[in-house]
Amino acid sequence: MSEDSGDTCLVRINGDSMWPTLRDGDEVECDLGAYEKAPPKVGEIVLSIHPLKSSVRVVKRVTRMNEKGQAILEGDNPDPLATTDSHAFGPVSIHLILGRIVTLDEE
Repeated sequence: MSEDSGDTCLVRINGDSMWPTLRDGDEVECDLGAYEKAPPKVGEIVLSIHPLKSSVRVVKRVTRMNEKGQAILEGDNPDPLATTDSHAFGPVSIHLILGRIVTLDEE
């Protein structure tokens, strides 16, 4: 994360897991209050704490919610070797989801 300004923060994308939607080096804005009253929706791109490495943050797409209310997070990159997501670390508690990506860098 780069800057924190209250309810939003800027996040720099590191890696190709969200290609082609987001590219390595892109900066995106994250709404940190997006899920205070409602859980994430399928299709949204979120900033989450990695469930196995608490010091790591990941940006992934919510592809479904399971019966326990946990999010299945996946990268957009069609190459399975290009992303570490719920295929590797399993479902993610919504308590680990920090916010929703609301703006994409357009360069």
